[in-house]
Amino acid sequence: LQSPAMLLEEAPIAVDTFNHPGPEQGGPQIFFCSHAHDDHLKGLGKKWRKGRLFASEVTGRLLKLRWPQLDVTVLQMEQVHTISLKSGLEIQVYLIDANHVPGSVMFLFSGYFGSVLYTGDFRLHSQHAEICSLQMLRDKELSRIYLDNTYCDPRFCQPPRADVAKAILRRLKKKWPCIVFISSYKLGKEELLLQLCRKLRTKLVVSEERCRGLAASGAVDDPAELERLVQRRSEDPAKWPEELLYRESLTGCIWLVSRANLRKAMLRASDSGAAAHGVQASGWAEQRRKSSELRPSFEDDEHCLVSDDGICSFSYSDHSSYLELVQFLQFLPAVPVTFLTPLRHVESEFSYDGHPGMFQLLEDTGVPSIGTM
Repeated sequence: LQSPAMLLEEAPIAVDTFNHPGPEQGGPQIFFCSHAHDDHLKGLGKKWRKGRLFASEVTGRLLKLRWPQLDVTVLQMEQVHTISLKSGLEIQVYLIDANHVPGSVMFLFSGYFGSVLYTGDFRLHSQHAEICSLQMLRDKELSRIYLDNTYCDPRFCQPPRADVAKAILRRLKKKWPCIVFISSYKLGKEELLLQLCRKLRTKLVVSEERCRGLAASGAVDDPAELERLVQRRSEDPAKWPEELLYRESLTGCIWLVSRANLRKAMLRASDSGAAAHGVQASGWAEQRRKSSELRPSFEDDEHCLVSDDGICSFSYSDHSSYLELVQFLQFLPAVPVTFLTPLRHVESEFSYDGHPGMFQLLEDTGVPSIGTM
């Protein structure tokens, strides 16, 4: 699948895309990384030397953790940074918290090409209403928005993350103590995971790699608290001795696993007689809610779907819902919009036909046009 990215036609700027030829071959001169999810790092690696690379402080730490040899220039938040091009021209860039995962930012670019806003992946926040008042947009009118369209369809109405976190906690308290297997990517859900550990007074079991990422992300300010809350464990729970799993369930813990290993871990716990609970915290739960034929489930809570194998799906989303996208665009001048993710035509558990949502967004916001990369 094509990754969300921007290659600015009017300037030698690339965001979240690193496979292009270097400036000597006519490619971009300067590159920006909005956050450290794998789908925004395609082409990046320890031998990457194609141009200057810019990122937020947290994303810079996460990139250096993965590739220590990588040369990353850190840009501070909410400051106007001026960058010179080889032509002698200058551009300005301003970083805005994207409220997606640690280190994630929007980039506001301004220069001879006008002003362009690249949202990257984002979840709407009240502070985003202030973007239109930035001095950069007073000096030079916004000309285009590159928009995160992950959930651009009215079917996606994910609640605030704080509400869903409370629903997850309510359900876990009914089952506690037990092993709670939660699926997640290598980055994301830090606030949820740590909140559950604090409320349940238990530990978070993660791999050594994820533990280093937690420290670099700044999700926990106090290193002593991180050491107290987090337990490093490299073993796959699906391969853990049954007796040890059973013992772990008697006191309870939050155990982070990949989505691919969630059901394997639950099956292993079941075989061992350990009390275990599986949680998928994802905005795609809304897709399952609207498409019950994808997997048999029943609604057990306002924010929860329970599948036939006992895995609970909660609509905990790090991307904006459809109505949040409408609200976000209404904060800003009505300018052409470019979707960051290509539209799909296939309905599945993690995909949907994006064309109806695009036309609805045109109608609901009044933007002059919507295009795709």
